[in-house]
Amino acid sequence: MEPTDIRAYQRQLVLFCLGIHGDSTAAEALELMGNAALEAGAPREAMLLTTAAAAGLLRELDREGLVRRCENRASGRDGRPVATWAVSDTGRVDSMPLPPSGQQQLAMPQLAPAPTHRTRGGLTMQQLMGLLNVEFDCMLEQMDREHQATQQRARHDFEAFRQRAMRVWAASEASA
Repeated sequence: MEPTDIRAYQRQLVLFCLGIHGDSTAAEALELMGNAALEAGAPREAMLLTTAAAAGLLRELDREGLVRRCENRASGRDGRPVATWAVSDTGRVDSMPLPPSGQQQLAMPQLAPAPTHRTRGGLTMQQLMGLLNVEFDCMLEQMDREHQATQQRARHDFEAFRQRAMRVWAASEASA
């Protein structure tokens, strides 16, 4: 895997991500690129690792007219405005770029063919639904426990009220 192949992939990937997502900061572009590269199975060497590297790539593409700098956005993290970037018409990439060749060099065994329908988190829809069912069952159990505890408190409060009322009634009977 050559550095020129990696840089070309990174350039195409950021243009694709900006085309899909729209205006993004360098940090947002870095996150979008990382997610897309992971989903495509790109090797780690093909990914940008820092926001500064993503900003440098965006400035490089800006000089070539493939992206344009947009309005600054306030950043709560940095405490200062942060540049946003958008893909230009000449830089738009409509299809997800393929990771650079040379993935075979990585020591990552292929255990089983990947299912075709995976969600963003890498789970199949069946796995996701199974997790949601477990979460729903846990939520119902928790709600049932809370409901029973509320009923018990209501019974206790009613019994305490009844005893106070009986004492007041007994006191009013004794004074009469």
